[in-house]
Amino acid sequence: MNTGKPSLPEDPTDLLRRILHAVEPVRSKKGFEIACAIVLALATTASAWCAYQSKLWGGVQMAQSNAAVRASREGAVNSLAAVQWRAFDASMFIAYMAARFETNSALEAFLFQRFRPEMKPAVEAWLKLDPLHNPSAPASPFRMLEYAQAETAEVVRQADRAAQSLAAAAEARRFSDDYVLLTVVFASVLFFGGIARAFDSQSLRTTLAALATLLFLGTVVALTTMPVCHP
Repeated sequence: MNTGKPSLPEDPTDLLRRILHAVEPVRSKKGFEIACAIVLALATTASAWCAYQSKLWGGVQMAQSNAAVRASREGAVNSLAAVQWRAFDASMFIAYMAARFETNSALEAFLFQRFRPEMKPAVEAWLKLDPLHNPSAPASPFRMLEYAQAETAEVVRQADRAAQSLAAAAEARRFSDDYVLLTVVFASVLFFGGIARAFDSQSLRTTLAALATLLFLGTVVALTTMPVCHP
């Protein structure tokens, strides 16, 4: 025969409160895990994109550097050709003036017809200035505006092209370096977001997760201002 006092039924309100108190941390931690997983997934994707863009911009830098080298080499070739053709024009002009002073009309006409296209208009314009009696005339037709060598113009064009290619290469290098920096910051997001899940302290987890989120958002904003290189 049970002589003990019958136990009173537990208050349903207190029972429900204890159940919710036990379940709430689990739910909270589960939500925290999901949020961290989302941030880590996005940071991983953004980090891979930055690495990809850094590689593409590195390729652009190399291509532009090679273009600058080619332009400089072509400019040097044209510069040498310009010197050689100028020497040829000078020898032709000396022979022409000698025939002119000797009043050898046949040789004079022969040499004049064989002047290069760059030389002939310069000689004509120079002779019109009567250089033998006009002290203000240029010393030779090579100082006339009409004497414009195509090789010299090509040297200037190639020099400009080389300068533009070098500037483009430097810009591509800067973009590549910036993408590398963003990749490093996204790696920091992965680090802080990853270790945040390893601690039991809610305040520490929250602090690390907030730091990872702020780094992620700030880096994403910086990423939206970066130029995109298309393969």
